Amino acid sequence: MILSVAAIVSAIALLAVLVARRGAAAIADRSPVAARLRTVYTLVAALLALRLIAPLATATPLVIALMLVAAWLPMAALRLVEELRRRHAPPLVKMVALGGAVGFSALAVTLGIVWSAAAALALALYQLTMLALMVALLARSRGELGRGERRTADTFLLALLLTIPLAATDFAAVLPDMPIRGGAFAALLLVLATARLAAGDGSPWRLVADLLVAAGAGGVSVIIALAAQPTLPGDAVILVAAGGTALACLLLIVARSKAGDDDATGLVAALARAPAHDPHALIAAHPLLASGRVLGPAELRAYPEASIARLLDHPVVSTSSDDSEARDAAREVLDAYAATHLVRLSRTPPQLLAVAAGSLTAPALDDELVLVARLIERSA
Repeated sequence: MILSVAAIVSAIALLAVLVARRGAAAIADRSPVAARLRTVYTLVAALLALRLIAPLATATPLVIALMLVAAWLPMAALRLVEELRRRHAPPLVKMVALGGAVGFSALAVTLGIVWSAAAALALALYQLTMLALMVALLARSRGELGRGERRTADTFLLALLLTIPLAATDFAAVLPDMPIRGGAFAALLLVLATARLAAGDGSPWRLVADLLVAAGAGGVSVIIALAAQPTLPGDAVILVAAGGTALACLLLIVARSKAGDDDATGLVAALARAPAHDPHALIAAHPLLASGRVLGPAELRAYPEASIARLLDHPVVSTSSDDSEARDAAREVLDAYAATHLVRLSRTPPQLLAVAAGSLTAPALDDELVLVARLIERSA
């Protein structure tokens, strides 16, 4: 029963990761964060798939593949954290990540057949060390991010903090008596956090609310199981709770992925209710716009005239814009105001609105912000 429930939970987590990966892949070309997240999802999906296959086939190439994926996952996660922070990790952290990935890869292809308890412990310590370093990096950079990006970073930070104890249970050589491992739940937790962000309503408190809902579903599963079998052993109760919680997480993730296909930010609905003839009312219609910084001639004077002119050629410019010259011109302004988008308010006098959106919802905002720019210019 333990193996069957563990396999079911891993299969649920794999399905959830594939659902989330599909959403990240759809915007990966327009969002560096989504591109890094897609890589993380790919490795997590490969890890879960290999673990599902492992009990059925003990071939050496399968064991080596499992080790390689586990070795490189922290490096991929670090690259994602770098994108969330909008700055590179310190060289020492990069060296630890790369050294661990290369070292354990070499161990996998040379001594992978005799993967000992000591090697498993070393890999566990490496992964937990990288998790702790990523938590520290995100926590240290909070104050340097805009409102939307800080919310994204905080949600991911909470997910990482909760992932550490789950990941620690995932090594049978270290904790041999666990009735069920936490690796699949760590994957579900990561996907649940990022699915909220991609849907446009992510925050640490909402992630906690989702986790409480999932835990409640696990509790209901236990109540139903005990009603049917009052003498159910303790380990079986844990497994039933785990299965119910995992299934609830999957349903929440699917719901979030569907919500992300709609007007996730609520920006279009807010603009529809605002007076179209009043530019100030349009900006105040939604928190995303209201929290933006208006950059007038005084603020833009600090930048080359040619760069500002290039920016004013487009209703909206971001780091994912197709025009490479406009992207380059915008980068310094975006960094200075911790923004993700520059929305043109007027050409004469030159005015831009610096908007800080969440890192995963930013690509979906481009078209909506173009609508904002056109409405404001027509009402001016």
